[in-house]
Amino acid sequence: MLKTLVSFVFTLIISFNNIAQTNQDEVQLMQSIYGMEKRDIVAEFIELSDSQEKDFWALYDEYELKRQELGKERMRLLSSYVNDYGEVKPENADNFMKQVIPLRIKFDKLIDNYYKKIKTNLDPVVAMQFYQMENYLADSIKMELLEEIYTTKKQ
Repeated sequence: MLKTLVSFVFTLIISFNNIAQTNQDEVQLMQSIYGMEKRDIVAEFIELSDSQEKDFWALYDEYELKRQELGKERMRLLSSYVNDYGEVKPENADNFMKQVIPLRIKFDKLIDNYYKKIKTNLDPVVAMQFYQMENYLADSIKMELLEEIYTTKKQ
């Protein structure tokens, strides 16, 4: 599990180095690859009975489509942040934060909504595992990306 997660984060970091130069199709491709790899990690972590498999993955696929849309926006914002790092003007900083904060709230609401759906339709334990895994992955990726930004910009 840990080896898969490390591989996943490493792949994402390598992909991030090229974000500023990508067009919309490449961002969509990255999101597609990310979702497929992420699904494998989720499958290893979440303990599902045979009777839960179909219903969980239907809900998860629905969730993942919505998460990917938010992920595209997050990557766009991160790209603009990287491009402006060290040269941000006060009005640009405020505008950036006016986009980042609502996006974070949307992401949190999305996870909360799907936690409730999974709990109601399947099982509270599966819902808890989903919630923990999604937050863990999101936080780990965010920390790795921020580390990459600061390391790259300091050089």
